[in-house]
Amino acid sequence: MKNIFLTTIGLLALSACVSNNTVQTVKVEDFDLNCSQLRDQLTELGVKFEEAGEDSGVTAKNVAFGIFFWPGIVANEWQAGKNENSINKRIEHLTNLYVGKCVNQKSESNN
Repeated sequence: MKNIFLTTIGLLALSACVSNNTVQTVKVEDFDLNCSQLRDQLTELGVKFEEAGEDSGVTAKNVAFGIFFWPGIVANEWQAGKNENSINKRIEHLTNLYVGKCVNQKSESNN
């Protein structure tokens, strides 16, 4: 009976973990994207960043971990931070591409 209880708690703890949603910072096809596609990518990343932020702080997952398995809070916060950081780096990369392709083009054509 004790083994069943511990197994159930273990499975619940694992299912409550923040998933690995890190994104690749640079993709080969990034350099072929046009201005509209870059804007779309940046918009999608903004949504992902918001979702990643929802996994951090006082969440139901972290409260459950605090009650049953407090080291899980540390793991969740670490993974949530890792997810946010990877998204932030990709946003920075695509923003630099956008500025180079789209903003600088407009300013050169105005001169």
